[in-house]
Amino acid sequence: MSKDAIPFIKDFRLNKFVIQVDTQDGCLLYNTATGSIVALDGEDDLYDSFEKLKEMKDYVPSAFDEISWVNELRAIRRTNSLKQVITGFTILTTTDCNARCFYCYEKGQAQKTMTDNTARDIANYILSVSSDSSVNLRWFGGEPLYNQRVIDLICNVLTEKGKKYESTMISNGLLFTDATIQKAKELWKLKSVQISLDGTKDIYQKAKAYKDLKGDEFDRVINSIKKLGDAGIRVSIRLNQSFYNTDDLLDLVDFLSMNFRGSKQILVYNSWLYEENELEDPLLEEAKYQQYIQLQNKLIDCGLFKNNSLKKRLRYYHCMADNDSSILVTPDGKIGLCEHYTDQHLVGSIYETSCDDIEMAKWKEPYPITPKCLECPIYPQCIRIKMCPVEREHCSLAECENKIDLIKIALLQKYESAQNEQD
Repeated sequence: MSKDAIPFIKDFRLNKFVIQVDTQDGCLLYNTATGSIVALDGEDDLYDSFEKLKEMKDYVPSAFDEISWVNELRAIRRTNSLKQVITGFTILTTTDCNARCFYCYEKGQAQKTMTDNTARDIANYILSVSSDSSVNLRWFGGEPLYNQRVIDLICNVLTEKGKKYESTMISNGLLFTDATIQKAKELWKLKSVQISLDGTKDIYQKAKAYKDLKGDEFDRVINSIKKLGDAGIRVSIRLNQSFYNTDDLLDLVDFLSMNFRGSKQILVYNSWLYEENELEDPLLEEAKYQQYIQLQNKLIDCGLFKNNSLKKRLRYYHCMADNDSSILVTPDGKIGLCEHYTDQHLVGSIYETSCDDIEMAKWKEPYPITPKCLECPIYPQCIRIKMCPVEREHCSLAECENKIDLIKIALLQKYESAQNEQD
């Protein structure tokens, strides 16, 4: 049932935030504001389900203002979040790293390594501000495995105090050993790791430019990814994409498909490395997205891409920076809100009882809504804050279309999975 075929019911219309895809039996409706998914078998089913669709805000009065509705829902969620305790802690064990990636945003920042005393203080701070809630620890750096000792110390204190916790990590993956993986699973309660790859072996070795380069770093990282997955720790492989390495990344996808296709623990996605001069050139922007989508489509075709486009609820914050339940802790115990700023825009310290409210407020200021936003079906899933160093003021048309296409693909995959279960 095509969108044009969905009847106009007097004084009501389809919510502009509902994305529809056709199926062999009818259509699916996905509401990007509420996360609801409805399957309709045809026009008769639409009429039979109409009262429910109105209640779910899939169908709305003709004069309904969706933007005001979403903004009001966000304001309510944000107000409620003020009552939340802090449960998310991104902890920089060190700002030092064994790799020297040419694109690293931490280049030029002071290198600091957390001491044992600071680690214990951070553990006690976590206990004091998180109340009885379980907490999520996110190990970050530099390379967090450069200072495993403080991870052990923090986790041991939390364990001794009976605190429930889980952790994730951003790592280049080189320093994982069998013993480290076992400890990560048992003591750190590590659930997932993000590891970045820049290309096949030669390109990877040049991009990472490891200290004391041995020449086998790529093979060791791939081996670590396999062992982490075998241990039940999920690995998100991030392909750092740019114009210089897209063709090589397409070859890398073939390699990763041979090694990891079918694994439930290992997924792959691509992320473009932004450069300031690209953002001002429309031709470069268009070429970039053509290459980006080409690589993404290959990941989908190879069964490596996990499509998480079907959000179950309204998005009311951009990231950890404007989320009142999450903070960043630097190696010397200072508190920030964004992992891109480890020595500036800090808001306090674990040794202080108050924070810089003015600095914190800056991270909640969004870009103004554009006319394009008013008609965009994914507006409920899009928040852009002015302080973010990697976001721009508005999406490109290609970016919006790609996100909508991914939602449609995910809807059809969900539908086909449900059909197979019935069969």
